Amino acid sequence: MPTNEKRILIVDDDDAIRGLLCTILSRRGFTVDTARNGIEALARLHTCTYAAMLLDLMMPMKSGYDVLDELKKSEAAQRPVVFVLTAGSSVRDLDPEVVAGSIRKPFDVEVLVDIVTACVTACAPQPQLPDCPPAESVEARVKPS
Repeated sequence: MPTNEKRILIVDDDDAIRGLLCTILSRRGFTVDTARNGIEALARLHTCTYAAMLLDLMMPMKSGYDVLDELKKSEAAQRPVVFVLTAGSSVRDLDPEVVAGSIRKPFDVEVLVDIVTACVTACAPQPQLPDCPPAESVEARVKPS
């Protein structure tokens, strides 16, 4: 795997949203990983370097808020650019040091993808962690849990 690969992590408990974003971003040439909850997201963040993360706030087991709290503890240079996804009408105060923006569901897919593409393209390449596994196949990522 190239050391300057720009990998994206999609974290959402909704299979349809994960699958849609994964398929579209993969077709745009990005390497995309997915997680169904905060526990899976944190595990992935410990094994791979991500340029960006799309993070649902309301999930079972560990919420997006919990993931953001963990990200605050890491060095800023090691964090992905985070866009939170939420269907809620109110969003608890989000730390601008950790969160680049908030996107309300339902969202315009093309606008969201354009924002992520622009952001990831502008990110400086970072070396991938040595134990980062190859990206999953699109089929594996979109199977319902």
